[in-house]
Amino acid sequence: MNNSWYKKCMPKVKDIAPYLPIISKNIKKIDGVKSIYVWGSYASNINEPNFRVKDVDLLIKTNFNSGDLIAVDEDIIQKICTNKYLEEQGYDPLAVKFSKQFIKLTKHNIDHWTISSDKKLLHWGPIVINKSESKDIKKEAENYASKQSGYNKNKISKLSEKIRRNWYQYYCDYIGRYLSNMPSGWYQSGEENLRNIFKNTIKI
Repeated sequence: MNNSWYKKCMPKVKDIAPYLPIISKNIKKIDGVKSIYVWGSYASNINEPNFRVKDVDLLIKTNFNSGDLIAVDEDIIQKICTNKYLEEQGYDPLAVKFSKQFIKLTKHNIDHWTISSDKKLLHWGPIVINKSESKDIKKEAENYASKQSGYNKNKISKLSEKIRRNWYQYYCDYIGRYLSNMPSGWYQSGEENLRNIFKNTIKI
């Protein structure tokens, strides 16, 4: 495990797998965490060890109400506040603490998701609410990255780290422009079928 997967751009499934138990162990130490799942492209391609993953979608089932999580944003996370101050301002101190500790895991190419106690799916950072629209935007971003970099997504898997990083930067830039001017924080997804979500996750 000398070569950390999170330092690579679009690591392979087999690069990520050994680290998930370690990440899970650390997340379980955070107050309010009930269970941890990985989903998205990693989970969908778990049987393809050489599949390259843009980011790792971690889904945390929590004890927090969606309203308490949605109230948390980047500003309150960055402030040094006492629990008394947070309560006086209408925040749940434990929801703020959970968010701060979970979001710290940015170096691991992690996309942060939670399921609240009232069964709402939330994502840290702006998202496209409509699932079909989200797929369209990601496809457009892939096409843009391929055009700008000169390399098709399906072909960059075997190319150099530098080329993959360049392609991925174009991909992120496109999505970033689409979601620009929206503050960081928890956003509620329009996805309501949690049973279908859990069908496509792997508990870690």
